[in-house]
Amino acid sequence: MDVSAEAADVVVRESLQATEAAAKLTLEGVKNVAALLLAIAKQDMKVVGQTTAKRLARDPAPAVVIPIKAEDKAKFQKLAKEFGVLYFFAQKKGNDNGMLNVVSNENYAALLNAIMQQLGYPIPQKEQEEDTQKKAKSRAPQKKSSPERGSGLKPSQTTAAAVEPDSPTKKKLDQLQRLAAQSRPGPEKTNRKVR
Repeated sequence: MDVSAEAADVVVRESLQATEAAAKLTLEGVKNVAALLLAIAKQDMKVVGQTTAKRLARDPAPAVVIPIKAEDKAKFQKLAKEFGVLYFFAQKKGNDNGMLNVVSNENYAALLNAIMQQLGYPIPQKEQEEDTQKKAKSRAPQKKSSPERGSGLKPSQTTAAAVEPDSPTKKKLDQLQRLAAQSRPGPEKTNRKVR
């Protein structure tokens, strides 16, 4: 093979690789410019980091307030920028107890939990709703239900623990379960040969 053919082949290969690298850089630049133009069009000049209450109020998600120590402010700012959280600090005037309130919205709750965990704060637990609200009887009776229809549960699925052991209801339930067990025929056994 000729040396000039090899040299031409190397030159063509190198020029293709250079063109490919230039195309990738151009596409990344176009993507970044598009993201910037989109943020300007939405008038969201700031999408990450510390912002104002007015900017956060535009988002319909509910606000989240997290107290942190004042000495952790710099660490929080660094981590929030890494995680991409939009927030602002709030503190009452004249309140020098060493605590700051970080205000963000619910969209960033998971990221805020991760930041707080890295700072060494305990993760907040969700408050449990009162069970009494769930167990309250309905105010209006259901119109299409019939007591003759039953609940659709088999006798073995009923909760006997909900009925007091010495009540007449429990005795009646036991009696009905015994009658149901007696009236059920067992499965028939047949000898069939299958080919």
